[in-house]
Amino acid sequence: MVSIIEPIKKALKCLEFKSTTLADCFIEIIKLYAAIKDLPETRQVSFREECTEIFNRRWKQFDIELYMLAYILHPKYRGM
Repeated sequence: MVSIIEPIKKALKCLEFKSTTLADCFIEIIKLYAAIKDLPETRQVSFREECTEIFNRRWKQFDIELYMLAYILHPKYRGM
């Protein structure tokens, strides 16, 4: 549980600033996905699979093109 809650905590802390941009949001979403992907397999229906399903459902709700544009145009993340 800590391996998934820690990235969520860090993402929320990062996104609370007034200076947060769409690019920052996109980066935190990607970090969260990476944390979910790294979760260990457990039991028949794994926690990782459930988290992935929830993440994918939420991912579809985003206007990803707008986030990608913000990420590409943001000078801090350009070329990464």
